[in-house]
Amino acid sequence: MPAGNKRLALTGFLLIAAAYGLARFSWGLLLPGIRQDIPLSLSVAGTLASASFAAYCVAVIFASVCTAKTGPRFPSLLAGLCAVAGTAIIAFSHGAAGLMAGVICAGLSAGLVSPPMAEAVNRNVASGEQPVVNTIINAGTGGGVIFSALAVLALTDNWRATYLFFACVSLIPTLLALKALPAGASGETFSLKTQFAAFLAPALRPPLVVAFLSGIASAAYWSFGPVMFTSQAGANERTITLLWLITGVTGCFGLVTGYLTNRFGVNAVHRMMQALTVAAFVLFIFASRSPLVVYLVAALYGFAYITLSGVLLVSGVNATADKPAAGLGAVFLMLAIGQVAGAAAFGLLLDSAGAVIALLIFSAVALLAMLLPVARTQKGDVVDAAFK
Repeated sequence: MPAGNKRLALTGFLLIAAAYGLARFSWGLLLPGIRQDIPLSLSVAGTLASASFAAYCVAVIFASVCTAKTGPRFPSLLAGLCAVAGTAIIAFSHGAAGLMAGVICAGLSAGLVSPPMAEAVNRNVASGEQPVVNTIINAGTGGGVIFSALAVLALTDNWRATYLFFACVSLIPTLLALKALPAGASGETFSLKTQFAAFLAPALRPPLVVAFLSGIASAAYWSFGPVMFTSQAGANERTITLLWLITGVTGCFGLVTGYLTNRFGVNAVHRMMQALTVAAFVLFIFASRSPLVVYLVAALYGFAYITLSGVLLVSGVNATADKPAAGLGAVFLMLAIGQVAGAAAFGLLLDSAGAVIALLIFSAVALLAMLLPVARTQKGDVVDAAFK
């Protein structure tokens, strides 16, 4: 791989790690500690998670338009700065309002980072190497989850110190983006109208539907997984952190997404990952009888989610090959819209019906997604072209 591609892949990996692993998904990991200091019901916690996902929705649309007008560098810098600001705000919060501001800023970070990454790869990397670079960058989520878990272990579950540390660390990829990512408009006309047109593209409908359902299901784990580690298996804070670490480690195996889709096709891999999600949620239900089951839950879900997000990325880009940022932005927007609804709904279900009912319902959502294709396979449609 050329040096420029390596630099872009590393920068993208670290930016995704900061925006997703540290700023966005660490909320679920640190929520038990936050609730000890700041009284929050599970419904309110779900609302806060939904606010983060909603901010993501707004940011991913803005980033898609901004990337075309300014190039990948500017929105990437904004993503890094929002990760720094969001984690710092959470660290100094003493009530729900402050936490709301922090998680919204963190959500903006994750929404801003993906479209410019897709455009940078499309612009700077030869088509034959794009799947490898995209897969490395997408695996940054798993790397960030691993780092967040190690930080919690090192800082002995002090959530304020942990978030401050995240803010400092997030500065590193932000500065790297100044040199590694290209600036300058792509020369293509891109607007909200373009993004809306992407939603209407027939080839993009299957990944949009699957992304929405996957988003609903994923909110259960990312927003409330650590809470359920305690309620279902009686896990203490150190065990919860180890489980989060396992999620990140297996998530990094999402690096094999390109190989799997090349070998089996995107539809088959999508269905395999949905099946693993269903298995993880069902196993969660039995964790009250066998607490060690949660280790398998963490391992299965980490691999399933990161690999599935890679499949969605590829499906979105392939469906709008001439405008990759629009396709990726549309699919990840639907993923986040699903997470907005899923986080709020799962929090309400936990409060009103309990973990077992909530997990059964969300397992059914993942099962429904498994029954649907993520890409059209009729003659003439592009499905696996990026890997061939």
